[in-house]
Amino acid sequence: MINAKDVTAKQFDKATFGYKPEDVDDFLREVAMTISQLQKDKEETEKKMEVLVDKVREYKNDEEALKAALIGAQKQGKLVIAEAEETAKKIIADANYEADRIIGSTRIDIVKEKECLEKMKQEVSDFKSNLLDMYREHLAMLTKIPDFDTEDEEDEEEEEEAAVDEEATRVIETPAADGSSFN
Repeated sequence: MINAKDVTAKQFDKATFGYKPEDVDDFLREVAMTISQLQKDKEETEKKMEVLVDKVREYKNDEEALKAALIGAQKQGKLVIAEAEETAKKIIADANYEADRIIGSTRIDIVKEKECLEKMKQEVSDFKSNLLDMYREHLAMLTKIPDFDTEDEEDEEEEEEAAVDEEATRVIETPAADGSSFN
């Protein structure tokens, strides 16, 4: 292909009445072909540029749509997070309320059980006391029964009575399993 430098540097041989017509015609054909080729290249380049410009516009539109989608997603994400935090707060509040309710109910049950335990301790103490009183009454009645046996038997009975009295005293003074005594 010919460039502008070639056109300016081209020298024609002089003929008697000017340049040789064949050389000028050849050169003009070359210049015409080059110009024609350049025009085709220019048109093709312009078409390619139009396609590229359209693509750039399309990409810009896509970019705007992506930005809008991203902003929408960010807003939605913030809403989801806010809703999750609110739900978590509600769940925690409900759990705390239920825990407080259970603890309160358990405390009431503990107080009732302690009252019941104290009542049972009192009943055991009363039962033991009544039993010992009955035991003493029986012993007293037994001692009132006259003995018809010999003196040795009387000594044995007195020893048995003393042993029974000792046992009754020991039972009365023995502390209960929980550390309290029934005196």
